[in-house]
Amino acid sequence: MEKIVGGILLKPLFGIHAPIHGSYDYRSFLDLSFMADKLGFDYLTVGDHFFLPSETYVRIGGDPAKPDKLDAWSVLSALAAKTETIMIGTRVSPIPFYLPSRLAKIVATADIISGGRVMLGVGAGWYKDEAIAYGVEWGSHRERVERMLEGLKIILSLWLNNKTTFKGKYYQVLDAPFWPKPLQKPHPQIWFGGSSNTIINAAVKYGDGLFPLTDTPIEKLADILRRLRETERKYGGKKTIMFAPAISYPSGMGRKSEWTSNVEKYIKIGANLVIIDFTMEYAPLNKVKLFLKEFVKEVLPSFR
Repeated sequence: MEKIVGGILLKPLFGIHAPIHGSYDYRSFLDLSFMADKLGFDYLTVGDHFFLPSETYVRIGGDPAKPDKLDAWSVLSALAAKTETIMIGTRVSPIPFYLPSRLAKIVATADIISGGRVMLGVGAGWYKDEAIAYGVEWGSHRERVERMLEGLKIILSLWLNNKTTFKGKYYQVLDAPFWPKPLQKPHPQIWFGGSSNTIINAAVKYGDGLFPLTDTPIEKLADILRRLRETERKYGGKKTIMFAPAISYPSGMGRKSEWTSNVEKYIKIGANLVIIDFTMEYAPLNKVKLFLKEFVKEVLPSFR
């Protein structure tokens, strides 16, 4: 049944952010992802890192001495071949950690495998120790953002054109052919992670959606969304960027009796997609699967 709150018709999308580290090995990830697909969740995202800070593993039940992390696009490509309807992608891939032309090929291939269900979340990178450990040039935040945007321009050009030549400050490609193209037209969705004015501006100029940080307070989310909509108007209001706040499980979701109201407050401020983030705290797989079943039964009917 459709639900109206404050005169607004609510038809939000729902997604999950799944761990691929700590207590969640490949099989656990697949198990969780298959269930999300079968239950009708709209999006599934994973983080894209070599490894994460030690405290992350403490929170999620891993070993800080062995900071594991599966490769994001490898597991997403495997998932693409085994799911049917759910959109899959990264939240987010740091473009400065990649050769942009290689990332363009990886994502296009995953999109083909999935039958056109891939989205690319992009960022500039935030974990300095990870970059230094793996020989990735770090630089200032401004430099990383410049590299992100320059790399994204190359990715989009490769997807959209038969051949691309680009000579930038950080990257160059020369008369580069790109085949096969992604299945999605004009190209897979581009999402940005963050909430700075620079990221918001980039999301409106190049993207389709914006991922703020998990458990961002509702007042701050409302301000981010206000700035996002103002920027859209500045660019002529030709498109509306999706806004996808994330709620941690279990703490952020609260008690079962609070699930619907906790989700509703995000919808009221204008969220298009609500993501449940399972990477912030430890929750055993059997408990998470039970939660997803109950969430679909108890919460989704209020919004669909």
